[in-house]
Amino acid sequence: MTFYQELRGRALDAFGKTEDKLLAKATAQLGLSRQDLIVRPLRAEDLDSSLNSFNFSVTTTSGSNTLVNAQTISDNRFISINGICYPESTPLIDWVKITRSGSVARIWPIEHVPAQEDNTMWVDDPITVDQNTTITIEGYNDTTTTNSTENLIFIGLVVEKRGMVLNP
Repeated sequence: MTFYQELRGRALDAFGKTEDKLLAKATAQLGLSRQDLIVRPLRAEDLDSSLNSFNFSVTTTSGSNTLVNAQTISDNRFISINGICYPESTPLIDWVKITRSGSVARIWPIEHVPAQEDNTMWVDDPITVDQNTTITIEGYNDTTTTNSTENLIFIGLVVEKRGMVLNP
């Protein structure tokens, strides 16, 4: 796994392959044609129906903070996480761990993301999560701080049955 400051080269190739993979899975599992599917950006609500934005609570003690807790991806929806934007000037979260169906799928160190010009990091090993599959995302905080809300944006794609969120 390598991090990239821009979506180009290997990160862009991985992004394209991930979109193709999600479309192939959706077509096969849902029995729909490409015209019956929509591709759109990942929203906070796709990871957790209670989220209005990518704002997460970080506790006062050092350690793991559950950001998304065993949420099931909706029926007829397939997602990917291809990168992270971390606009906080003084970040609290040093790495994220993404668990899919109870198994750790990715651990990404992210403490250096705010140092990037646009506060964004792209990966060449994106994670995909199928419909009706659980996802948990934890953030590790190695400093003691007061309770805080961190803005940590997960960048990715959603392939879903047309009309679920966006009408034709």
